[in-house]
Amino acid sequence: MASGIAVASGIAAGAVASDTMLPMRRTAILLALVSSCALLSACGKDAYTGAGAATASTGATATHGATPHEHFSTRARALAFAHAVNLTAADVPGFTISHKPTHESATERRLQQQLRSCGGATGAHAQQRTPGALAEASSPHFELKRGILALGVSSEVSVAHSSAEADAALSAIRSPRVRACFSRYLSSLLKSQHYPGASVVGVSITPGTPPAPGTSGGFGWRVTATLAIRTVHISFYFDILGFIDGSSQVTLTSSGTVRPFPARAQEQLYSELLTRARAHRL
Repeated sequence: MASGIAVASGIAAGAVASDTMLPMRRTAILLALVSSCALLSACGKDAYTGAGAATASTGATATHGATPHEHFSTRARALAFAHAVNLTAADVPGFTISHKPTHESATERRLQQQLRSCGGATGAHAQQRTPGALAEASSPHFELKRGILALGVSSEVSVAHSSAEADAALSAIRSPRVRACFSRYLSSLLKSQHYPGASVVGVSITPGTPPAPGTSGGFGWRVTATLAIRTVHISFYFDILGFIDGSSQVTLTSSGTVRPFPARAQEQLYSELLTRARAHRL
């Protein structure tokens, strides 16, 4: 019996790693969307007027009034910054690049819409008024598998139109409201996946503030999801660490099945992203 449970545990752990890795990678981008909406107290309402509405409708803040050439040049610099900061294969020796397709199911799209609504955006009208990033780019998703142990890591860099927008997003990410929205979203997302012989019995988010000296501040979440297989519980860990520096938001996402992504390696990667952001500061 014990060996049968162990085999089932291994199968379920592998299913968690493969089925949730790609959806979870998108949480950093969704986090930015929801946090920007949460800071707009009248997001989706007719009261959303004034300078903020003008900024959102034009899709520019720092580049408002700029010529198309100037806007293109600013965006090009932002993209160059993102690519210079993001993780590369050389940063994670022993890991391989995941080439799994990033298909979104109808259920995932529905849950994402519910997440945005929870953050404050309702309907297409509100989404049009939510300012997007000037530029954003992510690294490949790197993974390492050893038996039932599976680790994953990637990074994302988003550049807002102004440092004020980025600072507002930082405040929202740290807010209990956004955390509660994401907790419900992640719980529904995981329960929508199919795990042979297993069921999701709990999802929790623990906030933290990793040090980010010389920047506007850091943010951190640890998501822990627990699956039950008969009497055996298996935990899946997903960490979101990041910082705001000027108008840029840099995020490190890492995951681990059975045990968290190694703390020392996580700290080193986070420190490397911080160093690169300072060296290539916009």
